Amino acid sequence: MKSQDKHIENIDFTAFHHIMSGRVKTFEVDRQNIVHNIIYLYWLEDARVEYFRALGLDMNERTFIDSHRFVIAKTEINYLAPALFDKQYEVLTRISHLGTSSFIFDQLIISIPERTILITAQSVLVHLNPTTNESMPIDDEYRTLVGVFEQRDFQKG
Repeated sequence: MKSQDKHIENIDFTAFHHIMSGRVKTFEVDRQNIVHNIIYLYWLEDARVEYFRALGLDMNERTFIDSHRFVIAKTEINYLAPALFDKQYEVLTRISHLGTSSFIFDQLIISIPERTILITAQSVLVHLNPTTNESMPIDDEYRTLVGVFEQRDFQKG
């Protein structure tokens, strides 16, 4: 067994408090009936937006421009098994770390009903000042929202 496989065995699915479901569409697969790699990034982004909605953030066309300007600084994806046309999947999402001006999203995409892990992903997002585009500290109100949702203490210090 590869070391990567051992890591997967240790994943605690109950640590993910946000789940988004979907079904693979015809335009998401290639000629081999396998989901295109870029589609996974779309699914991950969609799940992150729904995560913010689940926190209770007001969602509109200006949310990520004016009030919650979070940008992706880094994403790592491990492709473990293919998603195929018409198969159901779930995207599990959590914030595992909340720093001064950045945080980490951990995400899994799993097949349903088999619960096979298709990918593991981790993204670092940075909070920017909407005027200067410089990184800025994440406010305490946001820390509280995430802490309550994740059932963890993300307070500074």
